[in-house]
Amino acid sequence: MPGRHTISSRVRAHPGRIRDVFLALRGILIFAGFIHSPFPLILLAVGGLAGTAAVIGFSTKDNRLREIFGITPLNRGILLYIPIAAVVGALMAVITRNRFELTLIPAGFTGIALVAPLVGAAEELVFRGYIQGRLHPLGKLTSIVCASAAHTCYKLLVILSLSMPLQFDFFFLIFWTFIGGLLFGTLRELSGNTIPPLIAHAVFDIVLYGTLTTAPVWVWS
Repeated sequence: MPGRHTISSRVRAHPGRIRDVFLALRGILIFAGFIHSPFPLILLAVGGLAGTAAVIGFSTKDNRLREIFGITPLNRGILLYIPIAAVVGALMAVITRNRFELTLIPAGFTGIALVAPLVGAAEELVFRGYIQGRLHPLGKLTSIVCASAAHTCYKLLVILSLSMPLQFDFFFLIFWTFIGGLLFGTLRELSGNTIPPLIAHAVFDIVLYGTLTTAPVWVWS
């Protein structure tokens, strides 16, 4: 099993990065698991988020914040991937709308179209920017898959933390979030920047959620 030994040796060669990812992810999952809880349990969510912020902040001792999140100066190569990212995000949203028997193309947008992309952008900075970037020494494919799996677990916990369970296709949620993570992670690797997956996720949220009159309950309680 040479591949397994190679990954193991890379893990041992970068213990600080693995530790940072583990600690940051633990805080994010605690946040997701208690974000919809009543007081005082919601304080655990606040503490988890604060812990993740502290871990990321500590990582900046050797790097600038934008480098920690995978944001490098724009160049022609990165700009080439921005329209591709927009198309990927739009297509994923259209497929999702079709899955839930909505019109494929939104008839119009509400104020949610301005708010929803901010959540998606924050997720990309954490999962594709920070986590995938910190795991990059383990290999491109490994970092993409791990970041996508972490994002999928986060999304599932956010929904499961609701006080009243949703009538929801959890298999599709897990599958589609993971596939989206793989696509967004690939955009991050090909472009060498977190901006393309950030744009893809923002477009996805605008097309899917931008017609709602109230925010999705699985994001905002």
